[in-house]
Amino acid sequence: MGSEIHGLIIGNTLSGQTAKHGAFAEFYNRNGTIQGTGYNGTWTIENNALCLKITGDDTSKKCWKFGRDGDSFQLLLDGKVVGTGSITPGNPNDL
Repeated sequence: MGSEIHGLIIGNTLSGQTAKHGAFAEFYNRNGTIQGTGYNGTWTIENNALCLKITGDDTSKKCWKFGRDGDSFQLLLDGKVVGTGSITPGNPNDL
């Protein structure tokens, strides 16, 4: 659910791996922005999916369903797992 995603990501860092983009670490600010290593952008939750728009990326925002297993998560696209990772409280990487 969107409210669960919201509660999990705000003020926390998501780090993991995606099949398409490799390793990532992103801090999710309360104001709807994300800070990653070498990039930033905005996040929204739409139709129970996590949506990101990276600044300077000419493509439109991308949305993924979000599955959770304890402190781990999965990013799902068209019913397939396309990324996995973990949630760390705060911004320990100073992103």
